[in-house]
Amino acid sequence: MIELMNGICKIPNGGVALTRIPRPEKALPEHLLIRMEYAAISHGDKAFVNRPHPPGSASSLYDVYGSSGVGEVIGIGEGVPKEYLGKHVAIFRSLHSSDVMIGAWSDYAHMHHLCCVIIPDNAKSEEFSGTLSNIITAYAFRMQSLAEGNTGIISTAGTSTTGIMMLGIALALEFPLISIVRNEEGKHLLEGLGAISVLALDAPDFNNQLMELALKLKATAVYDAVGGAALNKIIDLVPIDSMIYSYGLLGDDVPLTIFMRQILFRGLTIKSFSTNRSQTVRDPKLLSQALKLIPDIIDMPHFKTKVGKKFRLYEIDDALAYTPTGIGKAILTFND
Repeated sequence: MIELMNGICKIPNGGVALTRIPRPEKALPEHLLIRMEYAAISHGDKAFVNRPHPPGSASSLYDVYGSSGVGEVIGIGEGVPKEYLGKHVAIFRSLHSSDVMIGAWSDYAHMHHLCCVIIPDNAKSEEFSGTLSNIITAYAFRMQSLAEGNTGIISTAGTSTTGIMMLGIALALEFPLISIVRNEEGKHLLEGLGAISVLALDAPDFNNQLMELALKLKATAVYDAVGGAALNKIIDLVPIDSMIYSYGLLGDDVPLTIFMRQILFRGLTIKSFSTNRSQTVRDPKLLSQALKLIPDIIDMPHFKTKVGKKFRLYEIDDALAYTPTGIGKAILTFND
């Protein structure tokens, strides 16, 4: 008899629903069998719940939804390093494709080991329920910007989850980072996390500060997860030959008002950045290197998932509708 488990699955007419699905019996080669504990709901989870996932996204058996989470490894397949067994791992299922994966929003996930990273033995699991997606994004961006000739980075969403992760990566890998925040409150927050170069958009001398600091630190890569008004304000302040990488639109829908002559005369490059399409993720050797580095730094405060509110699986509709007042996330819980 096939044993069943709970899974939150995509349904034909859009959305997701709590469903009973077959429970995996064992871990297949290169995979981990994971007893799930917590799963953070990301912006991406909400964005694609009613539409197809973008090309390159990892598939899931039974259409189990959810990309991130944390749980205990209770089985390993052939070819998996033995140190995974019995450990707790943070998950980001989009890191590696597999035809036999079962997504994070199920009682037992079945993941390729290149989608997982071991967390410290004494860690609180919920604090890593959404960590890996953001930390790998910050790391992959650093690697891409460095490969494309950039030394320092300007981050436009300094106090966002990815902005704080970028700060952690900058401190860990020791590269120049200018974090841009809205006000002095955001500046104090990042300075408390070890930031050296933080500029507030509402500061009277912001323009001169950014131009001088960017030149000094050779910060020619702009990691922009805001768009709109913030990018409009800095577009003429970044150094000549800067590369602007668009990752998201957390700020607003204000159009980018840049003219072709600005791009041509100042040698600016504007491109998108996607974690899934980065060389770090697409090259298994580079991904493996990243996953070996991350356990050494994952316990830094910058990489902890901020818990907004916890929800049981049957409360999935409320969890998807949850809007935190700060940077906390809705967290699905499998044990409480």
